[in-house]
Amino acid sequence: MRVIAGIWKGRRIRLPGQAQRGGGPRPTTDRVKEALFSILGPVVDGARCVDLCCGAGGLGIEALSRGCGHCDFVDVSARVLAAVSRNLSDCGADPGLYDLHRMDARRFLDRLPDAGPPLLLFADPPYGLALAAEIWHGMTRLAGSGRLLAAVLEHEPGLDLPDPRDGWRRNARRYGNTELSFLEKA
Repeated sequence: MRVIAGIWKGRRIRLPGQAQRGGGPRPTTDRVKEALFSILGPVVDGARCVDLCCGAGGLGIEALSRGCGHCDFVDVSARVLAAVSRNLSDCGADPGLYDLHRMDARRFLDRLPDAGPPLLLFADPPYGLALAAEIWHGMTRLAGSGRLLAAVLEHEPGLDLPDPRDGWRRNARRYGNTELSFLEKA
């Protein structure tokens, strides 16, 4: 896995130890990541981003490389966050550009206040769990608060997600065994 564009283009992103042996986080492929950031376009520049269920940190690191102003990396695993920290250090990221949070993604979303800077959310929870739908629900709550620029949920194809609030829409794109659901203004 690597950074595909921006100031850290070509830098390798190391996976947490367990993922390298076949279990643990499932990183977003370069093809899917490229499509995701092409769809988002300039909204990333200067944005405050949150990488939920961050795994190796690939989405948040890509956002920072492309000019996002700050990124919060959220995961329940200390081992995963240690790998994200190593990856950020390997890229030469200024520690003022990011924060690491050892916390459940749902709890992180629930604790975000309705007021504050607009957010760009990324979430890539483990497939096959109810977690993806629960994170989607938290994302739609933020859409109602006015804090959301956009949100992207990576999940298994065919996942039944509730319709977003008025003024927002779900734009779903499929890439093989991966589906991206974008929560964006209608």
